[in-house]
Amino acid sequence: MTTRSKHEELFDLADNVVDAIRAKTDEDILAELDEDGITAEDAGRAFDSLLDSAELKAGRKAFALAREEMVADRRSTSRGRYVSAEEARAHVARIARQQPNLTQAARNACSVPMSDQEVLDLLGDFRELGVELPGGGDP
Repeated sequence: MTTRSKHEELFDLADNVVDAIRAKTDEDILAELDEDGITAEDAGRAFDSLLDSAELKAGRKAFALAREEMVADRRSTSRGRYVSAEEARAHVARIARQQPNLTQAARNACSVPMSDQEVLDLLGDFRELGVELPGGGDP
Protein backbone atom coordinates (compact mmCIF):
# COMPACT_ATOMS: atom_id res chain seq x y z
CA MET A 1 0.00 0.00 0.00
CA THR A 2 1.45 3.32 -1.02
CA THR A 3 0.82 6.47 0.92
CA ARG A 4 -0.09 9.57 -0.99
CA SER A 5 2.07 12.60 -0.50
CA LYS A 6 0.63 15.93 0.55
CA HIS A 7 1.67 17.22 -2.86
CA GLU A 8 -0.48 14.60 -4.63
CA GLU A 9 -3.41 15.32 -2.31
CA LEU A 10 -3.12 19.03 -3.05
CA PHE A 11 -3.18 18.39 -6.79
CA ASP A 12 -6.27 16.20 -6.37
CA LEU A 13 -7.98 18.96 -4.38
CA ALA A 14 -7.12 21.51 -7.07
CA ASP A 15 -8.48 19.16 -9.76
CA ASN A 16 -11.72 18.73 -7.79
CA VAL A 17 -12.13 22.49 -7.38
CA VAL A 18 -11.54 23.08 -11.10
CA ASP A 19 -14.01 20.32 -11.99
CA ALA A 20 -16.62 21.83 -9.66
CA ILE A 21 -16.18 25.28 -11.22
CA ARG A 22 -16.37 23.89 -14.76
CA ALA A 23 -19.56 22.01 -13.90
CA LYS A 24 -21.34 25.25 -12.96
CA THR A 25 -23.33 27.17 -15.51
CA ASP A 26 -22.69 30.85 -16.16
CA GLU A 27 -25.97 31.65 -14.45
CA ASP A 28 -24.93 29.71 -11.31
CA ILE A 29 -21.62 31.55 -11.12
CA LEU A 30 -23.25 34.95 -11.65
CA ALA A 31 -25.86 34.15 -8.97
CA GLU A 32 -23.13 33.21 -6.46
CA LEU A 33 -21.19 36.38 -7.24
CA ASP A 34 -24.38 38.42 -6.78
CA GLU A 35 -25.02 36.73 -3.41
CA ASP A 36 -21.53 37.77 -2.31
CA GLY A 37 -22.05 41.32 -3.59
CA ILE A 38 -19.46 41.02 -6.37
CA THR A 39 -20.12 42.25 -9.89
CA ALA A 40 -19.09 40.17 -12.90
CA GLU A 41 -16.75 42.97 -13.96
CA ASP A 42 -15.00 43.00 -10.55
CA ALA A 43 -14.65 39.22 -10.65
CA GLY A 44 -13.23 39.43 -14.18
CA ARG A 45 -10.69 42.07 -13.15
CA ALA A 46 -9.68 40.03 -10.09
CA PHE A 47 -9.25 36.93 -12.25
CA ASP A 48 -7.19 38.84 -14.83
CA SER A 49 -4.99 40.22 -12.05
CA LEU A 50 -4.51 36.75 -10.60
CA LEU A 51 -3.65 35.35 -14.03
CA ASP A 52 -1.19 38.18 -14.73
CA SER A 53 0.46 37.57 -11.37
CA ALA A 54 0.76 33.84 -12.06
CA GLU A 55 2.25 34.48 -15.51
CA LEU A 56 4.74 36.94 -14.04
CA LYS A 57 5.75 34.46 -11.34
CA ALA A 58 6.14 31.67 -13.91
CA GLY A 59 8.23 33.98 -16.08
CA ARG A 60 10.46 34.88 -13.16
CA LYS A 61 10.97 31.19 -12.36
CA ALA A 62 11.82 30.41 -15.98
CA PHE A 63 14.22 33.36 -16.08
CA ALA A 64 15.90 32.28 -12.84
CA LEU A 65 16.27 28.72 -14.13
CA ALA A 66 17.78 29.96 -17.39
CA ARG A 67 20.17 32.18 -15.43
CA GLU A 68 21.23 29.24 -13.23
CA GLU A 69 21.85 27.09 -16.32
CA MET A 70 23.87 29.87 -17.94
CA VAL A 71 26.01 30.35 -14.82
CA ALA A 72 26.54 26.58 -14.49
CA ASP A 73 27.53 26.37 -18.15
CA ARG A 74 29.88 29.31 -17.78
CA ARG A 75 31.48 27.71 -14.71
CA SER A 76 31.88 24.34 -16.41
CA THR A 77 33.48 25.88 -19.50
CA SER A 78 35.78 28.17 -17.54
CA ARG A 79 37.42 25.39 -15.55
CA GLY A 80 41.03 24.65 -16.30
CA ARG A 81 44.13 26.68 -16.57
CA TYR A 82 44.33 30.16 -17.98
CA VAL A 83 45.47 30.35 -21.61
CA SER A 84 47.13 33.51 -22.88
CA ALA A 85 46.33 34.93 -26.29
CA GLU A 86 49.72 33.74 -27.59
CA GLU A 87 49.08 30.20 -26.31
CA ALA A 88 45.61 30.35 -27.87
CA ARG A 89 47.17 31.36 -31.22
CA ALA A 90 49.51 28.36 -31.03
CA HIS A 91 46.61 26.03 -30.12
CA VAL A 92 44.46 27.40 -32.96
CA ALA A 93 47.30 26.96 -35.46
CA ARG A 94 47.84 23.35 -34.31
CA ILE A 95 44.11 22.64 -34.45
CA ALA A 96 43.98 23.99 -38.00
CA ARG A 97 46.84 21.65 -39.01
CA GLN A 98 45.58 18.59 -37.11
CA GLN A 99 41.85 18.80 -37.86
CA PRO A 100 41.33 18.22 -41.59
CA ASN A 101 37.56 18.16 -41.11
CA LEU A 102 37.34 21.86 -40.19
CA THR A 103 35.04 23.91 -42.36
CA GLN A 104 36.54 26.33 -44.84
CA ALA A 105 35.33 29.20 -42.65
CA ALA A 106 37.16 27.79 -39.62
CA ARG A 107 40.34 27.23 -41.62
CA ASN A 108 40.11 30.79 -42.96
CA ALA A 109 39.58 32.17 -39.46
CA CYS A 110 42.68 30.31 -38.28
CA SER A 111 44.80 31.77 -41.08
CA VAL A 112 44.11 35.49 -40.62
CA PRO A 113 45.48 37.78 -37.92
CA MET A 114 43.04 38.02 -34.99
CA SER A 115 42.82 40.20 -31.95
CA ASP A 116 43.56 38.58 -28.60
CA GLN A 117 39.85 38.34 -27.77
CA GLU A 118 39.01 36.86 -31.17
CA VAL A 119 41.59 34.10 -30.87
CA LEU A 120 40.49 33.28 -27.30
CA ASP A 121 36.87 33.19 -28.46
CA LEU A 122 37.75 30.92 -31.39
CA LEU A 123 39.60 28.53 -29.09
CA GLY A 124 36.58 28.55 -26.77
CA ASP A 125 34.33 27.78 -29.76
CA PHE A 126 36.54 24.83 -30.70
CA ARG A 127 36.32 23.54 -27.13
CA GLU A 128 32.51 23.86 -27.08
CA LEU A 129 32.33 21.95 -30.36
CA GLY A 130 34.31 19.12 -28.80
CA VAL A 131 37.54 19.63 -30.74
CA GLU A 132 40.38 17.91 -28.92
CA LEU A 133 42.73 20.62 -27.74
CA PRO A 134 46.45 20.02 -28.21
CA GLY A 135 47.99 18.71 -25.01
CA GLY A 136 44.54 18.08 -23.56
CA GLY A 137 44.51 21.62 -22.14
CA ASP A 138 41.36 23.54 -21.49
CA PRO A 139 41.36 27.30 -22.02
